[in-house]
Amino acid sequence: MGSHSETQKSGLCTAGLVLGIVGVCTSFIPIISNLSFLMGVLAIIFGLVSIKKASRGKMIVTVILGIVVIVITLGTQKAASDALDAVSDSLDTATGSNTEEVLANYVDVQLGNFEVTEGDYGITQTNMTVKVTNKSNETKSFSIQVEAVDSNGNRISQDYIYANNLTAGQSQDFNIFQYVESDKLEAMKSATFNIVEASMY
Repeated sequence: MGSHSETQKSGLCTAGLVLGIVGVCTSFIPIISNLSFLMGVLAIIFGLVSIKKASRGKMIVTVILGIVVIVITLGTQKAASDALDAVSDSLDTATGSNTEEVLANYVDVQLGNFEVTEGDYGITQTNMTVKVTNKSNETKSFSIQVEAVDSNGNRISQDYIYANNLTAGQSQDFNIFQYVESDKLEAMKSATFNIVEASMY
């Protein structure tokens, strides 16, 4: 009976050794590494269960392989997770999800005054000059949405700025709100202007 138990435990150690070797080979592969992690855990368990019966060297190698599999798998998964986070951050700055971060670190937007002038033939002209400065150390493009709101916070109008390929530190002036409907003109004169969204790409 004892001999059967010894054979069984030695077999467990061998199985653990095989699992450890296969686990090491597959622990670098994304998705499959989840299975490798399980192989590593089983290799450690099988190695420890056979601690008294299997050869000591074989048992130690099995346990070490199991630990190596777990360490490599966790490292690989962390690297993959970090890469996904970096992609996610890039998408956030490109879709306006990180407007505060873009305004704080990458672009300076200075809103001028909203101006109304009477042009030729009684045509009213409107304009707001906005200065956009690339604060980063790389060439970037920016999309900026500006809104005009009344004293109750209701949106009167909105306009967009597209600053393409601004080099590091470069500033450029843009004119917005040049086409305001006549029925909104009075409200626009006393409006508050806000940056709603800033995207970088």
